[in-house]
Amino acid sequence: MSSSGFLLIADISGYTDFVRLHNLKKKPVFGKFMASNFESHATTIITDLLETVIDNIEPTMKLNKLEGDAAFFFAENTKEKNLGDNIVSAMGKANDAFMKRVSDLLFVQACGCEPCTQSKNLRLKIVAHKGNFSLNKIRNFEELSGEDVILTHRMLKNDIKSNEYWLVTENFYKNISQANRKRFTKITQNLESFNKVKLNLAEFNGDEPKNKKVESRSRLQNWLIQAGYFGSAMLRKKSS
Repeated sequence: MSSSGFLLIADISGYTDFVRLHNLKKKPVFGKFMASNFESHATTIITDLLETVIDNIEPTMKLNKLEGDAAFFFAENTKEKNLGDNIVSAMGKANDAFMKRVSDLLFVQACGCEPCTQSKNLRLKIVAHKGNFSLNKIRNFEELSGEDVILTHRMLKNDIKSNEYWLVTENFYKNISQANRKRFTKITQNLESFNKVKLNLAEFNGDEPKNKKVESRSRLQNWLIQAGYFGSAMLRKKSS
């Protein structure tokens, strides 16, 4: 079924560096055990952060699917005049909630494994577009396809140095208010299969997250809290 509307991908920056397990897994049994434990911690943290993003975007857009460290959303065109601005508002809420959650999770650094110590470096980037797409329903799943879906994904493969930004197309930009347009700077990017594409960029260069509660606790206290955090996640996984 052909449709038109808004497409958005919220992607967690730093995920590749966050999980460096391939060399560790090549080591004997101890290395494999440690890698499995690290991977479990990485998955728990990423899942937690993605859920935070979804909670703030999903009221405005529909979650289509998870793509590793990213969430893909869409919203079909409606009679709602301010849908573009509402999406920008949801993006702002997601960005703020994401950084607050990263700050709240600083206690995991007491673990000492690579994903836990590097979790403070995770950031959120969002790309958005307005265009056409085919919506195909297969059992309980909805699969989006089409050139505009491909373009939205290609926008993540850019030359932008920042790891915390919003990047939107001209079609998206034209459907938001003048006040929201002021957030963006016009740029051009060479995107695979699309050559030079005019885009609009809003960069965020926030300071490293801090949490006075976490900092005021002893390492032992934070270690016990993080042990409970990962233990609860494991129990939930087993019961699901």
